[in-house]
Amino acid sequence: MAVCDFLRWNQIVKELWEQALQSYNLPLTIGLIIFCAYWIVSSIGIFDFDANVNVDLDADAEIDLNGGFFGTIMNFVNAADVPVMLVLTLLNVCTWVISMISNEFWNPDHSIGIAAGLFIANFIISVILVRYLTKPLAPLFNAIKNDTEAAEPLIGQSGIVKSRVLDHNYGQVRVKRHNTSPALLNCKLSDTDQPLVRGDEVLIVRFDKDSKKYVVRSLSVKEPALSEPISSDLPIQESTTDNQSEHLTISE
Repeated sequence: MAVCDFLRWNQIVKELWEQALQSYNLPLTIGLIIFCAYWIVSSIGIFDFDANVNVDLDADAEIDLNGGFFGTIMNFVNAADVPVMLVLTLLNVCTWVISMISNEFWNPDHSIGIAAGLFIANFIISVILVRYLTKPLAPLFNAIKNDTEAAEPLIGQSGIVKSRVLDHNYGQVRVKRHNTSPALLNCKLSDTDQPLVRGDEVLIVRFDKDSKKYVVRSLSVKEPALSEPISSDLPIQESTTDNQSEHLTISE
C-alpha cells in the first residue's frame, strides 16, 4: 500500500512539473520562483540577517497606480492600501494555480490557442479573487502605516539608509523609535544633494505631500552647509527631542 501511494504521488508530482514547464505556464512558474525568492530575502531582512545581501527591494514604491490599464487593475485589487509586492504575489499565485488546473482538464493537447483563451479567463478570475483576498488586509496595513508615521515625531529625527541607494527620487531610511518598533520610511534627497548609499546617516527634514515621501539630507561631516531648512507639513510633527537638536548642531 505504501509503495502504491508513493508511486501515485510521484506520478502526480511528475505531471505537475510537466504542466508547470509548458510554454503557456512557464512565465507564471518563473514569476512564482521570483516572488518566492523576494519573500525569502525580505524575511531574512526582517530578522536582521543582513549578511551583505545587496538586493534592491525598492520596486514596491515605484509602481505608478495613477491611471492606465495596469494602474486601474492595481487599484481594483487594493494595491493602494496593501503592499504592491504582496498583491502581485497573490495575483501570480492565483493565476498560476488556475492555469495549471484549467489546462490540465481542458487543454490536454497543449494547444497555445486554447491556453491563450484560458489565460484571459484565468486572469479575470484571479483579479476578482485577489480583490477579495486583500480587502480584509487593507485595514491592517493602514493601521501599521499610521502607527509607523504617527507613533512618534519623525521630522528632525536621524536614521540610516537601508535601501541600496538613496537619491532624488527614492530610497528607504530606517528610524529608531523609543516607544515602538523602528520605522522604515520612503524618502528622497533634495535636488542639490548627492546620492547616498546603504549605511549612511541622514536627517529627516520635512514631508513632501506631492510625492508622499520624506525629504532627508546627509549627516556626514563631508556635506556642505544646509541647503534645506527643517520644516513640517504634517500636523503631528510638533517638536523634536534633545537628541534631534544635537544632530542639527553637529550638521550645521
